[in-house]
Amino acid sequence: MKKNLVAFAVAAAVLVPAVAFADDSSAKDNGPILYGYAQITGSQQFGTNGPEGLIFGAHRIRLGVKGEAVKGVTYDFQYKWDGAWMSGGSLQGANRIFKKGVNGESGVQDAWINFDFVPEVQLKVGKFRVPVGLERTQFGGNDLWFIQRSMNQSLGADRSVGALFHSSDVMNTGLYYSLGIFDNHSLDGNNAFSDFGNLPATNPYTPSVKLMNVGVPFGAGQTSVGGVLSNGSGKYLFAGMVGYKMNPLLNIELSGARADTLLAEPGLSNSIESWNVGANGGLMGLKYMAEYSHVNSYGGFAGLNASDWYVALAANLHQMTLTPSWLDIEPAVRFERFDWNNNGNKAYLNNTTIGVNYSFNPENPYAARVQLNYVIPTQGSKFREAYVAGEYGAIPTNGYIYNTLALQFQAGF
Repeated sequence: MKKNLVAFAVAAAVLVPAVAFADDSSAKDNGPILYGYAQITGSQQFGTNGPEGLIFGAHRIRLGVKGEAVKGVTYDFQYKWDGAWMSGGSLQGANRIFKKGVNGESGVQDAWINFDFVPEVQLKVGKFRVPVGLERTQFGGNDLWFIQRSMNQSLGADRSVGALFHSSDVMNTGLYYSLGIFDNHSLDGNNAFSDFGNLPATNPYTPSVKLMNVGVPFGAGQTSVGGVLSNGSGKYLFAGMVGYKMNPLLNIELSGARADTLLAEPGLSNSIESWNVGANGGLMGLKYMAEYSHVNSYGGFAGLNASDWYVALAANLHQMTLTPSWLDIEPAVRFERFDWNNNGNKAYLNNTTIGVNYSFNPENPYAARVQLNYVIPTQGSKFREAYVAGEYGAIPTNGYIYNTLALQFQAGF
């Protein structure tokens, strides 16, 4: 890893001597542009009936290069080191494997090329976000209202490799759309189309079936020729989004995805479907966001489905002219409910997050800021039982079952 970082730094210094810097990861018609950010987080949980202490970790570390190769052709390459270090280690997933120190994942986050010769019918190819979910697709990790995304991240898709037709504004009407085809799985994160990475060694419903991703991307035959993937599974993930922006008051979206699975073993499903509806907007420092998500055949299991909804509000006191520029404070609150249904065995988890964000420079709020969150959970009696039993999906991504205080420091360029 150290050698890779050194090689990257040398290449950047030699090949890109006139590199420009950016505040975010949106595409720009110039470059190459070097951008990135780091988030260092400390947190402590309460009411665990066991030892409780503060733990620090590198939540997200990102470094990317973007730009315009020729007029109408843009690109973005981003590398990640997420959860790069946990000072005390942690219990990993339902099988309770203890990992000390390095407790995250690194790799290519985004690698795509976009062709926008016709603004209304642009084509993006590579690895990028599957277009499902408002917060997931329209907010980056460095401009979130809260330290963690909502729990509905479990119910859609994250990133995958494929091709996408899209437009951010069709003929200046405020309408936007995305329509894509991907490998029949989602590469990153714990989501409805991802690997069963945190499950026990065997399927809890059919123990003879070893756990693996039912959305297998590779088929029979020779899968690689000269380093080029050559034979797929014949199954795909289709995803799309339509929306309307009436800035700054209203942005609404409807999105969904469907993937046929390759392994239709007992207890598994032939397909996975997920959909989402969301809205956000604001005026003069007051902001709102709300979403509803649902997935059937959660992770490919037949009879296992889940839904999630949340409402979030925020108020930037400086934008409301209530505080001076050096006191750019933004209180925020989110209430969220996650419902889990395993063949009639139902459970729920509520998370109420109370937060405050402080930006050092309101003209560039995400370059340096501090976020403080306190999460208060309430849950049905069966939810923690399902978690202890290690049932798949019982604890959604970003779900808290204990009161948690988290503090995050962010710097970006």
